[in-house]
Amino acid sequence: MAAFGASSAIRALRQDVTAGDAADTLVGTIQSELDGLDILVNNAGVPGDLGPIEETSDASWARVFSVNVDAVFRISRACIPLLRESAYGRIITTSSVNVDFGLRRYGPYVASKHAVSGLMKGLPIELGRNGITVNCINPANVVTGMTRSGFPAPNTAEGRAYLDAATVLNRSCQQEEVVSAAVFLASDGGAYITGQAIVVDGGMTCRLPSLSERAIREIQRVT
Repeated sequence: MAAFGASSAIRALRQDVTAGDAADTLVGTIQSELDGLDILVNNAGVPGDLGPIEETSDASWARVFSVNVDAVFRISRACIPLLRESAYGRIITTSSVNVDFGLRRYGPYVASKHAVSGLMKGLPIELGRNGITVNCINPANVVTGMTRSGFPAPNTAEGRAYLDAATVLNRSCQQEEVVSAAVFLASDGGAYITGQAIVVDGGMTCRLPSLSERAIREIQRVT
C-alpha cells in the first residue's frame, strides 16, 4: 500500500512493488493526480524462507531480493526526476540492524539489507547537488503483522529472556517508533542529514559486542 499526500487529500494505491510496471504506475499516478513528489519512503520488505543457506532455493533468494532490493532500486530510479523538481526532496528507506551483523537462517534477508543499504550510500552522493537527502532507518525487534508470530510472547519466560538479551530497554519496538524516525528525516530537522542510517533498535547493536556467547545464542535461537 502506497499513500501520497497533496494538500489535505490522500491517494492510496495498492500494488505489488515487484511488478514490472509498478514504478511506472506509481509515477503515473503522482503525475496525473498530485502536485508532485517531495518524499519517497521505501518500506516494503519480506524476510524470506528461513533456513540454512545450503537449503535456500533460487526462487526464495530471488523473491527476497525482488522486494527488498530490486523494487527499491526501480521505484527510487523512477521517482528521482520528480524529486529533482521538488524543493524538498527526501528518500527514506527501511533497512535493518542486520547490516551490522549476520543472523543465522536469514541469509537472503541479511544479504538484501546490505545491498539496499549500499545503494542508499551511493544515491546521496549523486543527488546531493539537487538538495535531495537519502537515508536509511535500521530497526530491530519491531512488532508488525509480519514479525509478530516470530517473536516469543513478551509475557513468557522465553520472551523475557529474549528481550533481556536483545535490548537494553527490555521491550519490543513499536511501529510508531520507526515512523517517528521517518518523520524526523522528512522534517526540516533532518534537512542536513544524508547518507546516514538512524538505528531504532532499543540498544541491540551497542550491546552486541559485550554480550556473552550464551546470550547471543538466545537471540539467534528465537529469531
